Amino acid sequence: MNKYLVFTLLIVVAFFTACDDGLDMLPTGSVSEDIYWQRESDAVTAVNAAYGELDDQTMIKQLDAVTDIGFRAASGPGTLHDVGAGNIDPSNSAIESIWNRYYRGIRKANDVIANIDQIEVGNQDVLNRVEAEARFLRAYFYTQLSSLWGGVPLITEPINIDERVGRSDKQQIVDFVVSELDNIISNNSLPIAYSGDNIGRATIGAAHALKARIAIRNNNWTMARDAAKAVMDLGIYSLYPSYSGLFQYEGQNSSEIIFDRQYAQGGDVYGAFGYSAASIGGSSVVEPVHKLYELMEFNGPQNPDDPYENIDPRWDATVYYTGAPIGNSIYDSTPDSPTADRILVSEGATDHGYNLKKWVDWENDNANPGNGSINLIHIRYGDVLLMYAEAKIELDEIDQSVYDAINAIRQRPTVEMPAITSGKTQAEMREIVRNERAVELAFEGLRLFDINRWGIASEKEGLVRGAYFRNDAGEWYLHDTGFTRSFNSSRDTLWPIPIDEMNSNSAITTNNPGY
Repeated sequence: MNKYLVFTLLIVVAFFTACDDGLDMLPTGSVSEDIYWQRESDAVTAVNAAYGELDDQTMIKQLDAVTDIGFRAASGPGTLHDVGAGNIDPSNSAIESIWNRYYRGIRKANDVIANIDQIEVGNQDVLNRVEAEARFLRAYFYTQLSSLWGGVPLITEPINIDERVGRSDKQQIVDFVVSELDNIISNNSLPIAYSGDNIGRATIGAAHALKARIAIRNNNWTMARDAAKAVMDLGIYSLYPSYSGLFQYEGQNSSEIIFDRQYAQGGDVYGAFGYSAASIGGSSVVEPVHKLYELMEFNGPQNPDDPYENIDPRWDATVYYTGAPIGNSIYDSTPDSPTADRILVSEGATDHGYNLKKWVDWENDNANPGNGSINLIHIRYGDVLLMYAEAKIELDEIDQSVYDAINAIRQRPTVEMPAITSGKTQAEMREIVRNERAVELAFEGLRLFDINRWGIASEKEGLVRGAYFRNDAGEWYLHDTGFTRSFNSSRDTLWPIPIDEMNSNSAITTNNPGY
């Protein structure tokens, strides 16, 4: 996709997307019907606006920080820090912002779907593709909404400003998404790949992969298995050799990427290091914590004098820890560190001792960190392999293909963890694939959905522990700040409908249980 368009086109389409307050949508009106929808380029510009509502750093990096493997630093009320602590409230502005983002995307996609047939000047194959892209994006947004909120308003066409839409139940949303994806796949309107400025648009592989994702989030193992296998059978995706490089500029648009949010220097950008360590200009917004360390395996003996020696290389690719290179220096968050990374030395310093390394490309961004543009991955082939393996395990179809899928990830050239040997029980394989998802996909915005669907979200409760440090006696201890998490099992697997939405939409009469 022409990435510069995403940055500029909001002005172009402002006349039919001006209202950003949840479901209180402005009508498309006579302007878009009588003037705008005339040429193929109008449709392309409009669908680009829907791409602009895809998940950003909040969901890709921050969302894992509300789970057991991360911590979202506090910066006032209404943030995902409160969600991570278990203080989930309908007035939380971070939750409301995510809700509004998805419904803006749905509104923009609906505008395309409803109006594209008016266009008389253009290539029909391109117009069919653009409509399929809009349907895919709408399906993506509804996949996220149904996973976070359960039943939500299902809006499939532009609505007038005075219309109010109540909640459909979750299964209706899921069925709609699956139906839309099946329609996209059967119509074959999306290509298998793109070139040039169109790279980044939805493909047929992305449609299959999203189908696998919504199926696995709703325990439809057969559908998840078949959809993941369809991606594998396309024969165009493979694991990128370098795990760390996958999340840097070198891994962009590689054979592992199935769908991502595209950025471009000089266009749509973000602060490259803002979520990371203070010594490279970050604010420690997102921190890995000790639970992620516990999920890592060791490839060799565990050294009592170095807790990070021989650990799974994905730890080193994901986390800044004391002794690890950072920029032109060495990361040091110890209590007596002379660096800006010393724990709690400033508001922007780490609370628990670790910082996020994944998504940081120091060599390419240090000269101008405010111009960061590493694409944020939404779906990649490693996730598809793990979805395939998990679905087969849950169906008790544990064959060589399951071991092959997991071992391909474990034995990526820059990872090289020992292969899982055959003969495991279903319970053993279930534990293995769940652990692999935690380690492989850490801080890619998927952990919350996983622990909720597995019913283990309560494991995040209690004291949050951080990095290993030595005391005056030379003994190792785990640092903590006293921060604890709570979890209400009857409430917290779903987020509340935002209070502003409840107040403005009279058709929504009840919130999720417990709110």
